[in-house]
Amino acid sequence: MNGNMIIGQKIIGISDPVRFLKNQIIKVSKVDFSLLITGESGCGKELVAKAVHLSGNRSNGPFVPVNSASIPSNLMEAELFGYAKGAFTDAKQSRKGLIEEANNGTLFLDEIGELPIELQSKLLRFIQENEIKRVGENNYRKINVRLISATNRDLNKMINSGLFREDLFYRIQDLIIHVPPLRDRIEDIPLLIDHFISKYRFKFSNEDLVNLNRYCMQNEWRGNIRELESFLKRTFTFYPDNIIKLGEEHCHNRGLIDQRENFEQSLVKSVLRKNGWNKTKSAEDLKISRAYLFTLIKKHRIENTES
Repeated sequence: MNGNMIIGQKIIGISDPVRFLKNQIIKVSKVDFSLLITGESGCGKELVAKAVHLSGNRSNGPFVPVNSASIPSNLMEAELFGYAKGAFTDAKQSRKGLIEEANNGTLFLDEIGELPIELQSKLLRFIQENEIKRVGENNYRKINVRLISATNRDLNKMINSGLFREDLFYRIQDLIIHVPPLRDRIEDIPLLIDHFISKYRFKFSNEDLVNLNRYCMQNEWRGNIRELESFLKRTFTFYPDNIIKLGEEHCHNRGLIDQRENFEQSLVKSVLRKNGWNKTKSAEDLKISRAYLFTLIKKHRIENTES
């Protein structure tokens, strides 16, 4: 599977911000420099990291994700760097750390802004020298790992507050990719809804799907894709009978013409994509003539950017 197909599977969307993001992923996957991925919580930073890994020359190696916020600070060094037998009370045998587990592959350090300041110097040496030392050992081990980091925090502010090392900051951001929030790529929402419906095998009627799309496209989704996914799970489980009501209520938030134009464009794109851009099948699903479908495609300047 080539890089473009992998990226298309991992990163769902056809909006301009997503097309730009996909282009950046292609570029950074061709090199081995440290990469920093920025963006709000829930916008898909780990998916971007996986797409970079799978599209690059390390795709046959391991991809090891680490959430820096989920590991207690007193265990972080042993988790990352490993430890020797007898290094501490419970060290019954030597163990590799997560950095070693990622050897010849990619280490993804999510929420790197949560990394304890005292551990940052050790991470800096690993990046500079490509070597690590397990807790309780004296010798260093050579490691071949690409580092991809991610954060939803302002690292510059953390540097000014003494919470993040400036020299480490410059080491982890040879390259930077920013993942756009969902509110900046509203036209991708119908595609994401289709993706989650397929993933979880949700059953919605065509009328429900129309109203669900209408409702979702009116929200800002401050929790981004993760919030949208959770909303769909709750709606399917607890509130399937309220979908039409949700859609009707949000119709009044914007002018009718504006609402119709945006929804028409997004719905046509979504159906075309679902049918592999087959015009005849898409026209049938939309219950319109093939000629009128071409009129809508021309009117909204809809293009197949995935071929």
